[in-house]
Amino acid sequence: MNPFTVLLNHFYLTIDASTYRAISRSRFLREHFAPNEIRTTHRTDRSYTGLYFYGAKTYFEFFDVTTETTRHIGDSAIAFGLEHKGVTTLLQQKWPNSTRLTITRPSNERQVNWFEMLIPPNFTLESPIAVWSMEYLPTFLKEWKNSSDIPVMSEENINRSAVLERYKSIIPAIKNPILKNVIGLTIWVDSAVYQAFEQFAGDFGYLTTAIENGFSFSDAEGVTYQISLSGGRLHGITEVRFEVTDVPGQQVWEFGNSTLTFQEEHTAIWRFNE
Repeated sequence: MNPFTVLLNHFYLTIDASTYRAISRSRFLREHFAPNEIRTTHRTDRSYTGLYFYGAKTYFEFFDVTTETTRHIGDSAIAFGLEHKGVTTLLQQKWPNSTRLTITRPSNERQVNWFEMLIPPNFTLESPIAVWSMEYLPTFLKEWKNSSDIPVMSEENINRSAVLERYKSIIPAIKNPILKNVIGLTIWVDSAVYQAFEQFAGDFGYLTTAIENGFSFSDAEGVTYQISLSGGRLHGITEVRFEVTDVPGQQVWEFGNSTLTFQEEHTAIWRFNE
């Protein structure tokens, strides 16, 4: 594999209170769709509370706009995953004015090193559309929530699936979860962010294809990013596509201002309305 391969780690989306409430109270989503948790993360640089859904290699989180101090409806982020040790340094050469941070996470009343974050130029964690890369640190799985009940991973095992298995091992299990992975995102952005994503696709070595209102590119695992230029009305992630393991009897689900639709070819689309 190309050591510079850049993949999807996760995304987040800020949604209105009624949609967040409908999702968080859904028995289908919480008990059948995917392993999940409402979690408050306390890092040394910030704290935040979100609703997390975990797949095999990718995950996503929702924020309730009414509990956020800086985020607005539609504010979104895409975090790109780097699975080979040292790739952050290679990417930093392409983003010479980027911001590099070592992110920690609490474990047993102490902070342990979690991942290396690289924020590209002209973006911050407070940007309405935020972007960063993350490379899990080799010591994380050994130091975070490790016990005799949780298998010890190799210090060189820093892939996304190993980390997600650790996350899922300490929350209630779901038998035969429907979600497998995120396989596509549609995101509406302004002209500056649009141009930045064009550069990201080139930096990552991915070819772009013209689509209505913008362009798309696919990563090495086939996750497709549709980048659409907004005229002002649409903002952030409006559609997510999933690979699923099964199609439930009820194929269309409404959650506040969003609709999750399952399709026969073991895919699903979750659309979010403005």
